[in-house]
Amino acid sequence: MKLKILLKPIIFTAGLFLILFVLSNLFLPYNSINEGPYKKMNGVLNAPKGTIDYVTLGDSECSTSISPMELWRKYGYTGFNCGVPGQRLQDTYYLLEQLLTKQTPKVVLLETNAFYRDFKYSNALSDAVDKATQNLFPVYKYHNSWKNFSLGILEEAKKKPGPGIPKVYQGFHYTTLTKPYIGGPYVHKTRKAQPIGDQPLIYLNKITELCKENNIQLILYSTPSPLCWTYEKHNSAAAFAKENSLPYVDMNLHTKSIGLNWSLDTRDKGNHLNFYGAKKVTDFMGAYLSKHTSLPDHRHQTDYASWHKALKKYLTLIKYNKPKAGI
Repeated sequence: MKLKILLKPIIFTAGLFLILFVLSNLFLPYNSINEGPYKKMNGVLNAPKGTIDYVTLGDSECSTSISPMELWRKYGYTGFNCGVPGQRLQDTYYLLEQLLTKQTPKVVLLETNAFYRDFKYSNALSDAVDKATQNLFPVYKYHNSWKNFSLGILEEAKKKPGPGIPKVYQGFHYTTLTKPYIGGPYVHKTRKAQPIGDQPLIYLNKITELCKENNIQLILYSTPSPLCWTYEKHNSAAAFAKENSLPYVDMNLHTKSIGLNWSLDTRDKGNHLNFYGAKKVTDFMGAYLSKHTSLPDHRHQTDYASWHKALKKYLTLIKYNKPKAGI
């Protein structure tokens, strides 16, 4: 009798795990990580394995600052902008971890604005448990897939992606909206530093270690942003870079050589760059990568013909997307 009582919860638990396992395999999309910051990853994960040379990581300052197609156009580097608005370093770490299951980038460009987006330990623990549950049973993550369920859709979802044409913008947030910054000079040197919070620092160290383990050159960079950046933030990012022997490119200190014009190159009064500002910043970063990394030029390699096709479409889009004046 006692044995029968003990067996009931064991059988129930085993049955529940079996059901979750079957449902997870039934509803798991083949080609994507569909939710939250991972949705944007489809492009880089579906690219042929080993064909992405670099990725950029960070929040909206990242997604609006580097245009991968401009780097391909001038240098033949293949990359993807994985920046997501509001992204925390915890999200960045898990995103990079997932990316490395499909790609082997030689360089990671990590934008620094997210260094100063703190989050509570309780939230971090909750998210970590949630992430573990989703990895173990993907049905927990993709439970809404039943809405689209049919044999036809299921078969379509299971098709392996071909080489195809890369997403034209490769993750870059393209906009020609212009709202000038009129605040004047914003670089004011100081010895003060804005500390990186305990929780972001944990994941910054984990990102650094993950890159070292995978022989990836990690480069920290700060996007020009009068409204987000301060010299105090520069000092703490520079200190972390020095302590960990990492290069740090703070473009707020090079706006003149970059050629930024704050009456034309920002979409929202100095918070984020628009396409015109991003193109200048991308040119600056391209020159830096050319000098300080060993990224290869793939423009004459037949295996990368799809990038040439994507570039033609990209050039057509940026030609016919006329500037939009803002107030």
